[in-house]
Amino acid sequence: MNMLGLIFADKHNSDIGELTSRRTFAALPFGARYRIIDFFISNMTNSGVRNIGVVATTKYESLMGHVRYGGEWDLDRRKSGIIVLPPFSFFSGEVRYENILEALQANIAYIRESSEPYVLFTCCDAIGNIDYAAMLEKHIETGARFTCLCTPNPINKDSDLQTTEFVVDPDGRIKDILIRDVANGQTPGTFTSTHTYIMGREDLLDILEESIDSKKTSLRRDVLMPALADSKVMAYVTDETLLFIESTSSYLKSNLDLLNSGIRRELFGQELRPIITRAGNSAPAYYSESSVSTNSIVAAGCVIEGTVRNSIIFRGVHIKKGAVVENCVINQDCTVGEGAVLNYAVLDKNVNINDKRLLSGYVTHPFYVKKGSVI
Repeated sequence: MNMLGLIFADKHNSDIGELTSRRTFAALPFGARYRIIDFFISNMTNSGVRNIGVVATTKYESLMGHVRYGGEWDLDRRKSGIIVLPPFSFFSGEVRYENILEALQANIAYIRESSEPYVLFTCCDAIGNIDYAAMLEKHIETGARFTCLCTPNPINKDSDLQTTEFVVDPDGRIKDILIRDVANGQTPGTFTSTHTYIMGREDLLDILEESIDSKKTSLRRDVLMPALADSKVMAYVTDETLLFIESTSSYLKSNLDLLNSGIRRELFGQELRPIITRAGNSAPAYYSESSVSTNSIVAAGCVIEGTVRNSIIFRGVHIKKGAVVENCVINQDCTVGEGAVLNYAVLDKNVNINDKRLLSGYVTHPFYVKKGSVI
Protein backbone atom coordinates (compact mmCIF):
# COMPACT_ATOMS: atom_id res chain seq x y z
CA MET A 1 0.00 0.00 0.00
CA ASN A 2 1.24 3.49 -0.83
CA MET A 3 0.85 4.85 2.69
CA LEU A 4 3.36 5.84 5.38
CA GLY A 5 2.29 4.98 8.93
CA LEU A 6 3.10 7.07 12.01
CA ILE A 7 2.19 5.94 15.53
CA PHE A 8 2.43 8.40 18.43
CA ALA A 9 3.61 6.31 21.37
CA ASP A 10 2.98 8.90 24.10
CA LYS A 11 -0.37 9.93 25.54
CA HIS A 12 -0.56 13.44 26.97
CA ASN A 13 -4.30 13.96 27.58
CA SER A 14 -4.68 11.20 30.16
CA ASP A 15 -4.71 10.36 33.85
CA ILE A 16 -2.53 7.27 33.62
CA GLY A 17 0.79 8.54 34.92
CA GLU A 18 1.28 5.75 37.46
CA LEU A 19 1.18 3.09 34.73
CA THR A 20 3.55 5.05 32.50
CA SER A 21 6.05 6.15 35.13
CA ARG A 22 8.62 3.69 33.71
CA ARG A 23 7.37 3.12 30.15
CA THR A 24 5.83 5.02 27.30
CA PHE A 25 2.07 4.61 26.80
CA ALA A 26 2.32 2.38 23.72
CA ALA A 27 4.41 -0.15 25.70
CA LEU A 28 1.64 -0.79 28.25
CA PRO A 29 0.89 -4.52 28.65
CA PHE A 30 -2.64 -5.46 27.62
CA GLY A 31 -4.79 -8.58 27.42
CA ALA A 32 -2.47 -11.08 29.17
CA ARG A 33 0.13 -11.24 26.38
CA TYR A 34 0.07 -8.09 24.22
CA ARG A 35 1.25 -4.51 24.39
CA ILE A 36 -0.84 -1.60 23.14
CA ILE A 37 1.55 -0.97 20.24
CA ASP A 38 0.79 -4.47 18.87
CA PHE A 39 -2.72 -3.44 17.82
CA PHE A 40 -1.56 -0.44 15.83
CA ILE A 41 1.35 -2.15 14.10
CA SER A 42 -0.90 -5.13 13.30
CA ASN A 43 -3.68 -2.89 11.96
CA MET A 44 -1.19 -1.15 9.69
CA THR A 45 0.53 -4.27 8.39
CA ASN A 46 -2.82 -6.02 7.91
CA SER A 47 -3.80 -3.02 5.78
CA GLY A 48 -0.66 -3.26 3.66
CA VAL A 49 1.40 -0.51 5.32
CA ARG A 50 5.06 -1.51 5.17
CA ASN A 51 6.79 1.69 6.30
CA ILE A 52 6.03 2.61 9.93
CA GLY A 53 7.56 5.21 12.22
CA VAL A 54 6.89 5.10 15.97
CA VAL A 55 7.17 8.59 17.49
CA ALA A 56 8.24 8.53 21.16
CA THR A 57 9.74 11.09 23.50
CA THR A 58 10.66 9.46 26.83
CA LYS A 59 10.89 6.05 28.54
CA TYR A 60 10.77 4.11 25.29
CA GLU A 61 13.47 1.52 26.04
CA SER A 62 10.99 -1.31 26.65
CA LEU A 63 9.08 -0.29 23.53
CA MET A 64 12.23 -0.59 21.44
CA GLY A 65 12.98 -3.97 23.00
CA HIS A 66 9.50 -5.18 22.15
CA VAL A 67 9.33 -3.86 18.58
CA ARG A 68 12.99 -4.55 17.71
CA TYR A 69 13.24 -4.89 13.91
CA GLY A 70 9.58 -5.74 13.42
CA GLY A 71 10.18 -9.33 12.37
CA GLU A 72 6.96 -10.59 13.98
CA TRP A 73 4.99 -8.26 11.69
CA ASP A 74 7.11 -9.03 8.58
CA LEU A 75 8.71 -5.59 8.77
CA ASP A 76 12.33 -6.77 8.95
CA ARG A 77 13.14 -5.61 5.43
CA ARG A 78 16.04 -4.04 3.54
CA LYS A 79 13.74 -1.24 2.41
CA SER A 80 11.07 0.38 4.58
CA GLY A 81 10.12 -1.55 7.75
CA ILE A 82 9.68 -0.04 11.22
CA ILE A 83 11.70 2.52 13.16
CA VAL A 84 11.36 4.13 16.59
CA LEU A 85 11.99 7.80 15.86
CA PRO A 86 14.30 9.52 18.37
CA PRO A 87 12.94 12.51 20.29
CA PHE A 88 13.92 16.02 19.40
CA SER A 89 12.21 19.36 18.92
CA PHE A 90 12.34 21.33 15.69
CA PHE A 91 12.26 24.62 17.60
CA SER A 92 14.35 24.36 20.73
CA GLY A 93 16.04 21.00 21.09
CA GLU A 94 13.74 19.96 23.94
CA VAL A 95 12.76 16.31 24.00
CA ARG A 96 9.06 16.68 24.72
CA TYR A 97 6.27 17.48 22.31
CA GLU A 98 2.84 18.11 23.73
CA ASN A 99 0.55 17.28 20.82
CA ILE A 100 0.22 15.72 17.38
CA LEU A 101 1.23 18.75 15.34
CA GLU A 102 4.43 19.31 17.29
CA ALA A 103 5.35 15.64 16.91
CA LEU A 104 4.76 15.84 13.15
CA GLN A 105 6.80 19.03 12.91
CA ALA A 106 9.70 17.43 14.76
CA ASN A 107 9.71 14.51 12.30
CA ILE A 108 9.20 16.46 9.09
CA ALA A 109 12.51 15.19 7.70
CA TYR A 110 11.39 11.56 8.11
CA ILE A 111 8.11 12.31 6.32
CA ARG A 112 9.92 14.21 3.56
CA GLU A 113 12.31 11.31 2.93
CA SER A 114 9.51 8.76 2.53
CA SER A 115 8.12 7.97 -0.92
CA GLU A 116 4.52 7.01 -0.11
CA PRO A 117 1.91 9.45 -1.47
CA TYR A 118 -0.31 9.18 1.63
CA VAL A 119 0.36 9.40 5.37
CA LEU A 120 -1.65 7.69 8.11
CA PHE A 121 -0.92 9.05 11.58
CA THR A 122 -2.57 7.94 14.81
CA CYS A 123 -2.50 8.16 18.57
CA CYS A 124 -2.68 4.83 20.37
CA ASP A 125 -5.29 5.25 23.10
CA ALA A 126 -8.20 3.54 21.28
CA ILE A 127 -7.58 -0.19 20.84
CA GLY A 128 -9.39 -1.97 18.04
CA ASN A 129 -9.04 -4.03 14.88
CA ILE A 130 -9.34 -1.42 12.13
CA ASP A 131 -9.05 -1.80 8.35
CA TYR A 132 -6.97 1.23 7.36
CA ALA A 133 -7.03 0.09 3.72
CA ALA A 134 -10.79 0.69 3.61
CA MET A 135 -10.23 4.09 5.22
CA LEU A 136 -7.71 5.01 2.52
CA GLU A 137 -10.08 3.86 -0.21
CA LYS A 138 -12.75 6.15 1.21
CA HIS A 139 -10.25 9.00 1.42
CA ILE A 140 -9.38 8.64 -2.26
CA GLU A 141 -12.99 8.05 -3.35
CA THR A 142 -14.29 11.22 -1.66
CA GLY A 143 -11.36 13.38 -2.75
CA ALA A 144 -10.89 14.48 0.87
CA ARG A 145 -8.04 16.62 2.07
CA PHE A 146 -8.30 15.08 5.54
CA THR A 147 -10.03 11.85 6.52
CA CYS A 148 -10.58 11.47 10.27
CA LEU A 149 -11.38 8.16 11.98
CA CYS A 150 -14.19 8.42 14.54
CA THR A 151 -16.63 6.20 16.42
CA PRO A 152 -20.24 6.42 17.61
CA ASN A 153 -19.44 4.17 20.60
CA PRO A 154 -16.27 5.17 22.51
CA ILE A 155 -16.10 2.34 25.04
CA ASN A 156 -14.51 3.35 28.38
CA LYS A 157 -13.87 6.96 27.29
CA ASP A 158 -12.95 8.71 30.51
CA SER A 159 -15.68 11.05 31.77
CA ASP A 160 -13.18 13.28 33.60
CA LEU A 161 -11.25 14.20 30.45
CA GLN A 162 -12.22 16.37 27.52
CA THR A 163 -13.01 14.67 24.24
CA THR A 164 -12.94 15.80 20.63
CA GLU A 165 -16.15 15.23 18.71
CA PHE A 166 -16.95 15.75 15.04
CA VAL A 167 -20.29 17.10 13.86
CA VAL A 168 -20.86 15.17 10.63
CA ASP A 169 -23.22 15.87 7.72
CA PRO A 170 -25.22 12.97 6.20
CA ASP A 171 -22.69 12.86 3.34
CA GLY A 172 -19.86 12.26 5.83
CA ARG A 173 -18.35 15.73 5.73
CA ILE A 174 -17.24 17.24 9.04
CA LYS A 175 -18.89 20.62 9.55
CA ASP A 176 -17.75 21.39 13.10
CA ILE A 177 -15.35 20.16 15.79
CA LEU A 178 -16.48 20.22 19.41
CA ILE A 179 -14.54 19.91 22.66
CA ARG A 180 -16.71 18.63 25.47
CA ASP A 181 -16.89 16.41 28.52
CA VAL A 182 -17.88 12.83 27.80
CA ALA A 183 -20.29 13.00 30.72
CA ASN A 184 -22.49 15.29 28.62
CA GLY A 185 -23.01 12.47 26.11
CA GLN A 186 -22.97 12.56 22.34
CA THR A 187 -25.71 14.30 20.42
CA PRO A 188 -27.13 12.95 17.12
CA GLY A 189 -24.74 13.53 14.24
CA THR A 190 -21.62 13.70 16.42
CA PHE A 191 -18.85 11.11 16.66
CA THR A 192 -15.85 10.75 18.96
CA SER A 193 -12.45 11.33 17.40
CA THR A 194 -9.79 8.64 17.70
CA HIS A 195 -7.06 11.10 16.63
CA THR A 196 -6.36 9.01 13.53
CA TYR A 197 -5.96 10.78 10.20
CA ILE A 198 -5.07 10.20 6.54
CA MET A 199 -3.61 12.94 4.35
CA GLY A 200 -1.67 13.31 1.16
CA ARG A 201 2.05 13.45 1.97
CA GLU A 202 2.82 16.55 -0.11
CA ASP A 203 -0.13 18.41 1.38
CA LEU A 204 0.96 17.41 4.88
CA LEU A 205 4.50 18.63 4.22
CA ASP A 206 3.15 22.00 3.02
CA ILE A 207 1.04 22.30 6.19
CA LEU A 208 3.97 21.40 8.43
CA GLU A 209 6.34 23.86 6.77
CA GLU A 210 3.78 26.67 7.05
CA SER A 211 2.95 25.78 10.67
CA ILE A 212 6.64 25.78 11.62
CA ASP A 213 7.17 29.20 10.03
CA SER A 214 4.10 30.63 11.79
CA LYS A 215 4.77 28.86 15.13
CA LYS A 216 1.48 26.96 15.09
CA THR A 217 1.22 24.15 17.62
CA SER A 218 -2.28 22.62 17.50
CA LEU A 219 -3.53 20.30 14.76
CA ARG A 220 -7.15 20.77 15.80
CA ARG A 221 -7.11 24.54 16.35
CA ASP A 222 -4.56 25.69 13.77
CA VAL A 223 -5.08 23.17 10.96
CA LEU A 224 -8.36 21.22 11.07
CA MET A 225 -10.70 23.98 12.24
CA PRO A 226 -9.63 26.51 9.56
CA ALA A 227 -9.79 23.78 6.89
CA LEU A 228 -13.48 23.12 7.53
CA ALA A 229 -14.44 26.30 5.67
CA ASP A 230 -12.61 25.72 2.40
CA SER A 231 -11.43 22.07 2.32
CA LYS A 232 -13.07 18.66 2.27
CA VAL A 233 -12.61 17.25 5.77
CA MET A 234 -14.31 13.85 5.88
CA ALA A 235 -15.26 11.53 8.73
CA TYR A 236 -14.61 7.81 8.48
CA VAL A 237 -17.06 6.36 10.99
CA THR A 238 -16.20 2.86 12.15
CA ASP A 239 -18.58 0.44 13.84
CA GLU A 240 -15.67 -1.71 15.03
CA THR A 241 -15.19 -2.04 18.79
CA LEU A 242 -12.79 0.59 20.16
CA LEU A 243 -11.61 0.33 23.77
CA PHE A 244 -10.28 3.65 25.06
CA ILE A 245 -7.51 3.77 27.67
CA GLU A 246 -7.05 7.15 29.36
CA SER A 247 -6.80 6.32 33.07
CA THR A 248 -6.03 3.43 35.39
CA SER A 249 -9.77 2.81 35.62
CA SER A 250 -10.25 2.60 31.84
CA TYR A 251 -7.11 0.43 31.62
CA LEU A 252 -8.72 -2.03 34.04
CA LYS A 253 -12.12 -1.89 32.33
CA SER A 254 -10.72 -2.29 28.82
CA ASN A 255 -8.71 -5.33 29.91
CA LEU A 256 -11.73 -6.87 31.62
CA ASP A 257 -13.86 -6.20 28.52
CA LEU A 258 -11.82 -8.94 26.82
CA LEU A 259 -13.73 -11.40 29.00
CA ASN A 260 -16.76 -10.57 26.86
CA SER A 261 -16.68 -13.17 24.08
CA GLY A 262 -18.23 -10.78 21.54
CA ILE A 263 -15.58 -8.11 22.09
CA ARG A 264 -12.85 -10.76 22.10
CA ARG A 265 -14.02 -12.07 18.74
CA GLU A 266 -14.13 -8.57 17.24
CA LEU A 267 -10.57 -7.85 18.29
CA PHE A 268 -8.94 -11.24 17.77
CA GLY A 269 -11.31 -13.25 15.57
CA GLN A 270 -10.74 -11.43 12.28
CA GLU A 271 -9.21 -14.14 10.10
CA LEU A 272 -7.54 -11.75 7.65
CA ARG A 273 -6.60 -9.19 10.33
CA PRO A 274 -4.74 -11.00 13.13
CA ILE A 275 -3.30 -9.09 16.08
CA ILE A 276 0.35 -10.13 16.30
CA THR A 277 2.81 -9.82 19.17
CA ARG A 278 6.20 -11.20 20.11
CA ALA A 279 5.95 -14.89 20.92
CA GLY A 280 6.92 -15.96 24.43
CA ASN A 281 8.58 -19.27 25.25
CA SER A 282 6.70 -20.39 28.35
CA ALA A 283 5.30 -23.67 29.54
CA PRO A 284 1.50 -23.98 29.65
CA ALA A 285 -0.24 -22.60 32.73
CA TYR A 286 -0.36 -25.03 35.66
CA TYR A 287 -3.55 -25.47 37.69
CA SER A 288 -3.26 -27.39 40.95
CA GLU A 289 -6.07 -29.48 42.46
CA SER A 290 -6.92 -26.61 44.81
CA SER A 291 -7.29 -24.05 42.01
CA VAL A 292 -10.50 -22.47 40.74
CA SER A 293 -10.53 -20.36 37.58
CA THR A 294 -13.68 -18.86 36.06
CA ASN A 295 -14.22 -16.34 33.27
CA SER A 296 -10.56 -15.32 33.16
CA ILE A 297 -7.71 -15.09 30.67
CA VAL A 298 -4.60 -16.76 32.05
CA ALA A 299 -1.36 -16.62 30.05
CA ALA A 300 1.22 -19.37 29.67
CA GLY A 301 3.81 -19.80 32.39
CA CYS A 302 1.39 -19.14 35.28
CA VAL A 303 0.94 -21.29 38.38
CA ILE A 304 -2.62 -21.15 39.72
CA GLU A 305 -3.17 -22.75 43.14
CA GLY A 306 -5.84 -20.35 44.43
CA THR A 307 -9.02 -18.83 42.98
CA VAL A 308 -9.14 -16.55 39.95
CA ARG A 309 -12.39 -14.94 38.80
CA ASN A 310 -13.08 -12.38 36.07
CA SER A 311 -9.41 -11.42 35.77
CA ILE A 312 -6.58 -10.98 33.28
CA ILE A 313 -3.41 -12.80 34.32
CA PHE A 314 -0.13 -12.26 32.44
CA ARG A 315 2.80 -14.67 32.02
CA GLY A 316 4.72 -15.99 34.99
CA VAL A 317 2.17 -15.09 37.68
CA HIS A 318 1.91 -17.33 40.76
CA ILE A 319 -1.42 -17.33 42.63
CA LYS A 320 -0.76 -19.33 45.78
CA LYS A 321 -3.10 -21.67 47.63
CA GLY A 322 -6.06 -19.99 49.31
CA ALA A 323 -5.56 -16.68 47.51
CA VAL A 324 -8.58 -15.07 45.82
CA VAL A 325 -8.09 -12.78 42.82
CA GLU A 326 -11.24 -11.20 41.38
CA ASN A 327 -11.79 -8.43 38.81
CA CYS A 328 -8.05 -7.79 38.59
CA VAL A 329 -5.27 -7.26 36.07
CA ILE A 330 -2.11 -8.99 37.26
CA ASN A 331 0.92 -8.18 35.15
CA GLN A 332 3.92 -10.37 34.41
CA ASP A 333 5.90 -12.24 37.10
CA CYS A 334 3.78 -11.22 40.09
CA THR A 335 3.20 -13.42 43.15
CA VAL A 336 0.02 -13.41 45.25
CA GLY A 337 0.60 -15.05 48.62
CA GLU A 338 -1.44 -17.68 50.43
CA GLY A 339 -4.78 -16.43 51.72
CA ALA A 340 -4.40 -13.00 50.09
CA VAL A 341 -7.57 -11.40 48.69
CA LEU A 342 -7.46 -8.97 45.75
CA ASN A 343 -10.48 -7.25 44.22
CA TYR A 344 -10.39 -4.58 41.49
CA ALA A 345 -6.61 -4.32 41.70
CA VAL A 346 -4.03 -3.58 39.01
CA LEU A 347 -0.60 -5.02 39.75
CA ASP A 348 2.31 -3.89 37.62
CA LYS A 349 5.19 -6.26 36.85
CA ASN A 350 7.19 -8.12 39.51
CA VAL A 351 4.89 -7.29 42.43
CA ASN A 352 4.96 -9.57 45.50
CA ILE A 353 1.81 -9.66 47.63
CA ASN A 354 2.57 -11.39 50.93
CA ASP A 355 0.32 -13.92 52.63
CA LYS A 356 -3.12 -12.86 53.92
CA ARG A 357 -3.00 -9.34 52.53
CA LEU A 358 -6.29 -7.67 51.54
CA LEU A 359 -6.26 -5.20 48.61
CA SER A 360 -9.60 -3.86 47.44
CA GLY A 361 -10.48 -1.07 45.08
CA TYR A 362 -13.43 -0.38 42.82
CA VAL A 363 -13.89 -0.41 39.07
CA THR A 364 -13.74 3.40 38.97
CA HIS A 365 -10.83 3.57 41.45
CA PRO A 366 -8.69 0.42 41.17
CA PHE A 367 -6.06 -0.39 43.76
CA TYR A 368 -2.82 0.11 41.82
CA VAL A 369 0.51 -1.41 42.91
CA LYS A 370 3.60 -0.11 41.16
CA LYS A 371 6.26 -2.24 39.51
CA GLY A 372 8.53 -4.22 41.85
CA SER A 373 6.57 -3.46 45.02
CA VAL A 374 6.29 -5.77 48.01
CA ILE A 375 3.13 -5.58 50.13
